[in-house]
Amino acid sequence: FTLEQLSSLAENGQADADTFYYDAATEAWTAINANPVLMETLFPAKKSLRVKAKTVSQVSNLNTMTSNDRAITVNDMLLAAEGRTEDTRGQADPAIAQGRAAAAGLYTALGILVITAAAYILPDINLLVSLDWAGLLLSPLPLLGLLNLVLALCLGLGAAGAYPTVRFAAMLGFGFVGTVLYLQDQPIPLACSAAAAIGLYFCTVLINLPGVVVVGLVGLVGACGLAQHLFTT
Repeated sequence: FTLEQLSSLAENGQADADTFYYDAATEAWTAINANPVLMETLFPAKKSLRVKAKTVSQVSNLNTMTSNDRAITVNDMLLAAEGRTEDTRGQADPAIAQGRAAAAGLYTALGILVITAAAYILPDINLLVSLDWAGLLLSPLPLLGLLNLVLALCLGLGAAGAYPTVRFAAMLGFGFVGTVLYLQDQPIPLACSAAAAIGLYFCTVLINLPGVVVVGLVGLVGACGLAQHLFTT
């Protein structure tokens, strides 16, 4: 056998260290393991790799603490998530700011609804108490007040799904009250009614806090002005 033939047999598992081959030099059959050079060529010794374990003292920490470092608390992590630390300033999650704006808008809309409901109901509350339907048809403001009161209750329970109805009530109230005030030539109460409707409408739409604050103040001032007019006339 030639060296190539023996290598092929060894690779295919057809020859091992005890296999005999014919050595032409000695003209005799010889075991492969009797020839150290041939044995090393056909069956090289395999070296095993071992990982040497290190003790704790030999392992270097990537993060080292100094005397100036302080422990990180849960409050620090919450402030970092809100972008209220020096390292995370300007990197706050926009969803947090939007959530605050939505909450401010909800409570502001609730306030506007309560004020306008009182302004619509209280001057003619006797019509509701006596269930004077003829009188309510002639002066339907108490019915609008009841609608606003129900919507205020929904918002108080956190039912943001009532927002479309709130926007409809804002436009309905302004459409009716604004028309009456326009026909009566009452520009200031008309402006208050418009401000209350605009504030109520956009408090349910905007999700940025500065915008909610502006329209909320406009809506509350308008609702208070409209209530003062309806209570004194």
